[in-house]
Amino acid sequence: MINLDKITNPEALRFAHVFLNDRLINREFYLRVPEDKLDFQMTPKSDSIRKSLIHQIDITREYIHGITSGKLEFHSLKSYYVTGGDKQTKLDLLKELDKTELELITVLEDPNIAEKTVSVPWVNKPIPALTSLWGMDSHEILHTGWNLALMDHLGIERFPELKAMWG
Repeated sequence: MINLDKITNPEALRFAHVFLNDRLINREFYLRVPEDKLDFQMTPKSDSIRKSLIHQIDITREYIHGITSGKLEFHSLKSYYVTGGDKQTKLDLLKELDKTELELITVLEDPNIAEKTVSVPWVNKPIPALTSLWGMDSHEILHTGWNLALMDHLGIERFPELKAMWG
């Protein structure tokens, strides 16, 4: 369990609770995917489960970098932050995903987080850093939807965390 006691800003704390709950559902999905199905693609053009997991690691780090640098930039579809991901085990990738959560919490612990702004691709002027993070949470939920389709296709049973959030 991640300690949120050092987050002093109420909005940052609210975001942390929501995001970590949404992330938990996706993490639980990845835990339940058999190792030999990590490279499964639902269609020839869709990402494999492994690439989707790597993408979530990358996106989290891109948002973190956006807050620390003041500019959110999305890099190419090739992984920017995870090297050798196509050769890493599922548990290695999940450890990397877990690290991103700790990195995010460190950013949210900044007592000046409410004053930080970020230039983002979808608005012409900088927006509050905390506002930008809700885009990352929406992205997390999109992955949950895709993962639900994968679960149905692969015969992975709905698990308690997922049922509690989405029924």
